[in-house]
Amino acid sequence: MTDSSHTDSRAETVRRLLRQATTASLATSMATDATPYASLVLMATDPAGQPLLLLSDLAVHSRNIARNASVSLLISEQPGDRDPLTLPRISVEGHLQVVDDKNLKARYLRRFPSARDFAEFSDFNFYRMTIARAHLVAGFGEIHWLDPEKFLIDPGFLQTGKAESDIVNHMNTDHADAVQELVTAATGTPADGWEICGIDREGMDLRQGWRYERILFFTPATSADDVRRQIIGLLKNARN
Repeated sequence: MTDSSHTDSRAETVRRLLRQATTASLATSMATDATPYASLVLMATDPAGQPLLLLSDLAVHSRNIARNASVSLLISEQPGDRDPLTLPRISVEGHLQVVDDKNLKARYLRRFPSARDFAEFSDFNFYRMTIARAHLVAGFGEIHWLDPEKFLIDPGFLQTGKAESDIVNHMNTDHADAVQELVTAATGTPADGWEICGIDREGMDLRQGWRYERILFFTPATSADDVRRQIIGLLKNARN
């Protein structure tokens, strides 16, 4: 494998861990004396792959961020019945900033509907992480630093969020049966009650309660019409 293909593989692993994550360990510096502080947070991503968090101003980590916005997120693959230390994980370094974007908010809440109960509270804010670099541990001797331009993707036609919402709402409302077919094909087990909760250029995220699946497109999508064509192609494959 060439150096280029090695780099591509590492970038794909980082993107996969970011997209599949539902929780992350958030490391901040205490506002009082800068000692390390870690907490568990729910995490989504924006169309580029940057982490999105919903945090309460009353939480210790939020007070820490207000003083020092430099943070790290630890994201690991779900171990199941495997040794966790043999599985890929990433530490992502960067800065958190409050964002007021209805499309990013909608994207987060589709992934975590239970957050709707408090997302409108005045002391809760949405944050987006601007990634500085990622530290990937992909196995014994497979330890690498990656710059964000290696693994983040250009959101392209999804920049504003409207195209994503239109696709998600159309599929979940008008083609719910097709969504179940896609999940059945991806998991190998009968699916029911699944919804698409996010679209990015590389694929789509689906949820049923607290269960999540990710289905990749054949190639990075270039437009909303291209997403439609690729979903049709995925369905054809599922039915063959």
